[in-house]
Amino acid sequence: MRWNPRSFLILAVLVFSFPALSYAESEVKVKVLAVNPSGSQKIKTMIAQPLPSEIDPAQDIIDKAGLEIRFDSDSKVYMLHGEVELKPRETKTFEVRIRDVWQVTPDQTEEVKKNLETQINALKSTKYYDTAKLLYEKALEGIDRILEEQSRPVGMKQHIELYRAHVQQLQDIKANALSLGAMRQMEKEKKKGVPEARFLITAENPSAEAKTMTVRSALPKELTAEDVFEKQGFVLLYNQQQKNYVLEKEDQFAARESKKYVITIRDIWRISEDEIALNREQTQRLVGLFKETPFEKYAEEQGSAILDILDRVAKLQAELDSSLTLEDRMRAFVLNSQQMNVAKAKLHNLQQLVSEVPLKKDDAHILEKIKFFVKKLADTKDVVLMAMGIRPDSPIVWWIIFGIILFLGIVSAIFYVVWLKKLQEDKWSPKGAGKTSKSEASLPPQEGAEPEKKKE
Repeated sequence: MRWNPRSFLILAVLVFSFPALSYAESEVKVKVLAVNPSGSQKIKTMIAQPLPSEIDPAQDIIDKAGLEIRFDSDSKVYMLHGEVELKPRETKTFEVRIRDVWQVTPDQTEEVKKNLETQINALKSTKYYDTAKLLYEKALEGIDRILEEQSRPVGMKQHIELYRAHVQQLQDIKANALSLGAMRQMEKEKKKGVPEARFLITAENPSAEAKTMTVRSALPKELTAEDVFEKQGFVLLYNQQQKNYVLEKEDQFAARESKKYVITIRDIWRISEDEIALNREQTQRLVGLFKETPFEKYAEEQGSAILDILDRVAKLQAELDSSLTLEDRMRAFVLNSQQMNVAKAKLHNLQQLVSEVPLKKDDAHILEKIKFFVKKLADTKDVVLMAMGIRPDSPIVWWIIFGIILFLGIVSAIFYVVWLKKLQEDKWSPKGAGKTSKSEASLPPQEGAEPEKKKE
């Protein structure tokens, strides 16, 4: 097979160098190795090595080592470019010096702390203040942990991903640490405890020799840094391309040894009991509103279907409470979420249908109350008038009584006019009482409604 002169090997080796203690002056060396694997032919080709996305070539490149910086419009990153000529078996090293931008600065952490202080002070006179104080202290612990973690010596790849994880955590703290949702969640967890799940990581040494291995596992994208409790010595990193957190650690493995690591995380794949109870209560109340109406049977059927869905969701979650398999919980959550969407859609239909129910006959009790009031007024008129210093047999007394009765009559008439108008506009009135709307045909029929008779 003929050797391709374009074939060569380029390796990018990123090495730490800290010549000063200042954040702004610490630097990183990127060593680009160009290797000619041929033993007989020399080659001349191009180097194209992408730079991390955080690098600003105008400010962060200290020494380009003779290479050019170009922007790749396809990958949206800056590239190290250069032409290289290699003799057979020759290796050339290009050492590019870059400012270490992968560190959270004190200014960044102080800005977040001030933002938290502003929020906690604004909550002093509210019922959430005690809970907010706990969240505030927790957020400060998270910031201190960020500064402690980034001071540890790690490899360059891990250093970059650790920085990206810290940036994500600071953004989450600033935006969500003292949010209403966070405070309500803590209140609920103080009463019922934190729902937990287990994330299992497995690793194996296939070699017949003992060795140190890097164990790495991606976490589900839905998880935040605050959702990871027990990391078992793993470092929490962030994969910018996949947009998710990653756990990584180095561990010693014997020959052909397998290991399992159980990570404790927050169980976010669960429909809360409060949400299930709220939907159940709303369903029962709505069904009660349709009693003695043409839609009573329809509402009962829909309500029964909703309650059945809620029971199945609660039962499936209870069955998985003791399971350590996160995949089962996630699959069950997807299924339960779909079922809850169906239940909420049915519940919404019942809510919309309430406005279509005609006024009940017993609404006439308002008129009876008015008549009763007039009667009681007539019975007690003498006592009232005498207490006011007016003779009961005076002509003006009857004018007062007549005026009151007239006023009440006008109120009663207005009530009946509005009531009758509402009945006439009712879409669910029997056929023949008016033109049938287009939406009437698609909704459930009224019970006891007689079919329309044709005119002869």
